[in-house]
Amino acid sequence: MTAWAELVSFLVGTLAYLAAAVIFFVQILRREGAPRGGPWLLAGGALAHFLYVTLASTVARVCPVESVNFALSVASLVATAAFLLARLRWTLDALGVVVAPLGLVPLLGTRLAGLDAAGQRLPPVFLTLHVAANLVGLALFSLAGAAAAFYLFVERRLKQKRFASVAGRLPPLDTLDQAEHRFLMTGFPLLTLGIVTGTVWAHRLHIGAGSELWRAALSLLTWLVLGGVLLLRVAAGWRGRRAAVGTLAGFLFALLVLVGYLVRPAHAEGPLKPRGEVSA
Repeated sequence: MTAWAELVSFLVGTLAYLAAAVIFFVQILRREGAPRGGPWLLAGGALAHFLYVTLASTVARVCPVESVNFALSVASLVATAAFLLARLRWTLDALGVVVAPLGLVPLLGTRLAGLDAAGQRLPPVFLTLHVAANLVGLALFSLAGAAAAFYLFVERRLKQKRFASVAGRLPPLDTLDQAEHRFLMTGFPLLTLGIVTGTVWAHRLHIGAGSELWRAALSLLTWLVLGGVLLLRVAAGWRGRRAAVGTLAGFLFALLVLVGYLVRPAHAEGPLKPRGEVSA
């Protein structure tokens, strides 16, 4: 029975995400007569996605934060929820064309890429603070990156005087700039918490491989870039295009860190143990 419920939730989530992405895309292309219901389908897809993750993790006996695939699903669910809340304040429906695939890809990955845990046995406090902070931060940075990309796209269309064909169906530049800043400002403290907790716990684990070092360096670089964008916005009035470019650059660095975690399980030699422990 659980297996059937798991399959049904996966199929419903996949179809709902696909339908939402199509509707959001058509709304951008068509001035009149565009279908509605994209946000409702997106919410339905996220609900089915959440149910699937819950059922699949129960069957596989893997905590979502201990599996890279499950963790990405959690991050995409947070991003979807944040987007649905943000659209209540700003006109951001066009970003749904990015958010819907952002939910679909981790759902497919969780189903197709396996459900094994990463192999590390970390303290509960580490999992709660470090992993949760990074997951929510990644979700918010994804939305900030999407808003920044849309800002650059809309600005380019305006400069080329080719905006008339989609006028009124894409968010105004000011709205995109404000949303990008709020997502970034909310996610940055979480990134800071993730880096601090990671640094505090690193000395208790056997971390010293080159891959671990470059991931740590990229994480710090991401923090510096995104922190610089926030600081320059206050100190030097960075808004608009410069803030969008900086945010997009920071998000790309964050994606590189994520790629490092995605490829790490395949090369892991075994669970990391606190310093001082010796295998039996």
